[in-house]
Amino acid sequence: MAACLLMAGQLYAQDTSQVEKQSESQRPYPKRAAQIGFIYPLSTNGHEGMKVSNQLSLNVLGSYAAALDGVELSGLFNLEKDYVNGVQFAGIVNSVGNELDGAQFAGIANVVGGGVHGSQFSGIANVVGGDVKGAQFAGIANLAGRAVNGIQVAGIANLAQSVTGPQIAGIVNIAGRAKGAQIGLINIAKEIDGPQIGLISISPNGYRRFEVWASDALHANVAFKMGGNRQFYNIFTVGATLPTDNKTRWGFGYGIGTNRLLGKRNQLSIEVVSYHIHEEHTDWDQLNMLNQVRVSFIFPIHNRLAFTVTPTFNVQVSQLEVAEGIGTKWVSWSVYDQLTRNDTRVRMWPGLNVGLQF
Repeated sequence: MAACLLMAGQLYAQDTSQVEKQSESQRPYPKRAAQIGFIYPLSTNGHEGMKVSNQLSLNVLGSYAAALDGVELSGLFNLEKDYVNGVQFAGIVNSVGNELDGAQFAGIANVVGGGVHGSQFSGIANVVGGDVKGAQFAGIANLAGRAVNGIQVAGIANLAQSVTGPQIAGIVNIAGRAKGAQIGLINIAKEIDGPQIGLISISPNGYRRFEVWASDALHANVAFKMGGNRQFYNIFTVGATLPTDNKTRWGFGYGIGTNRLLGKRNQLSIEVVSYHIHEEHTDWDQLNMLNQVRVSFIFPIHNRLAFTVTPTFNVQVSQLEVAEGIGTKWVSWSVYDQLTRNDTRVRMWPGLNVGLQF
């Protein structure tokens, strides 16, 4: 859809080729204080509309003018062959052949062939062929052909050649170079200077680690940690008790973490992880969780191989009904053990993980 909008803008902007060849002495266009119309050319400007710039333009359906130096409102569309210096409001689409200096509000889409210095607000998409200095807000997608210096916020996707500032999307953010945060379900950047906050973050020089460790509640564990950089990363993990345990249990979890250098070589990671634990002969739909706050000390051994020592604070939250009552006792010690009024067992205890990272 965005490609179609861009194509429409480009087709419409073909008429601007002659305008672009004009010298600065031929601009600005003759200004009209006010233009009132139904749809071009049924307006007070008539066919002269494509040769003038309006300071106030009010239209039932749509307008077509050379430029805008002021405010324009139309029920369906506003088309400017050259530039806009002001504000546009349209029920469906605003389209500008060259630059926008101001703001656009559209029910469906804003399309700008040149650059934007200001803000765009649309129900579906904002499409810009040049640079954006300001903000783009769209219900579905924002697309910038070149650099964005500001912010992009979209319900589904943001796309830009480079971004200085945050990208926030419900699903995916894509940038060639990003200097700032990418916040979305999926974040992709060729170069990133800032955190990528989401479920899947992809960058060629991103933070990626495998880790195996032993712990108290789940004896054997493995995790994959990934992020755009060490400032923020996701943790995907599974763990299980050893076969010698009286009752087997295993769990899968998700968490987030941040990593910092601790001296020249050593590192410190702070992580929060939540597991869903399944125990033998029980149902999956019963609440049985292990939540951990972890502080991991990482000591490099060779290249990316490192030894990890990780003090943890564990919180078990369980409604699992077992022979001994509510919630299996995973460890023999705890600093807190209470059964709440809604028959939920909460246990807390300190622990320790020891492992290898590579």
